[in-house]
Amino acid sequence: MFDIWIGDVELTRCVLIFSLVVLLPLQLLLCFKVKRKGIRLIPVTLFFVLAVVLAMISAAVGGRTGLVYLFLAMFSGFMLLICGAGWGIWAVFRLIQQKKSGDRPMA
Repeated sequence: MFDIWIGDVELTRCVLIFSLVVLLPLQLLLCFKVKRKGIRLIPVTLFFVLAVVLAMISAAVGGRTGLVYLFLAMFSGFMLLICGAGWGIWAVFRLIQQKKSGDRPMA
């Protein structure tokens, strides 16, 4: 994606690993085990708000500092996308379960 380094650590690779190893299983755990939708939406809400705030800061600051905030907003958006993938996986499993049990899917 981007070659952004902080010291000897590539930030893009860290975000990707964090998203796939921590965030996706956490979102799947929330979707499958938690009944209240508000609690399941906490990661989605957090990353959406973070991405919007960072994008607004990027627009307000400008220059190189604004570019840093823009990259951070993109990373937050990527994590939001991973949360959406978790919701998609959960929806597919729920649809498969409903078809196996013979229930009609809820609108």
